[in-house]
Amino acid sequence: MYYKSFHGKLASAQQGAVLVIGLIMLLLMTIVGISAIQGSGMQELMAGNMRDRQISFQSAESGLRVGEIAAGAAAHAPGTAEGVQNLMPLGGSADFWQSTYQWATGSNSKLTTLGLALASEESRYVIEPMNVALVLGGDGSAADTVGQQELPAPDIYRITSRGVGMSTDSITLLQSIFRRE
Repeated sequence: MYYKSFHGKLASAQQGAVLVIGLIMLLLMTIVGISAIQGSGMQELMAGNMRDRQISFQSAESGLRVGEIAAGAAAHAPGTAEGVQNLMPLGGSADFWQSTYQWATGSNSKLTTLGLALASEESRYVIEPMNVALVLGGDGSAADTVGQQELPAPDIYRITSRGVGMSTDSITLLQSIFRRE
């Protein structure tokens, strides 16, 4: 009989507090789990975007190197390299290459045939011969000019390359100045 009365007092004193605390802990663990899933999903998106950016950069870099080789060929044998165009007045402007210049297949840009597996498009490049005058001593070869001397104009080219990543949303433009020594 003592056992029954003790059991009755214990059951009436609890009133379901363990159940309420257990449900609160379960809710907190669910919130933490959902936050972790969302955070890992965001990190996966960021890693994918970074990969796409790197692929577009590598594609543009490879197009730039092919363009420099072609510019070297144009310097040795003018009129033989593909992708050579007249100097464009806005060719140094990023806005010109991003919005004004037509990079489509029908344009004067040269399509590389490197076959980069992950890039959605082949890289393209444009070579512009720049008309510059060589100044005696301007490259550090002389400290002072005593008299006027006629110097040959150097072969200097501006090369612009465009690379596209895995998606067409990731585009990289690179430019370099090439001078044949």
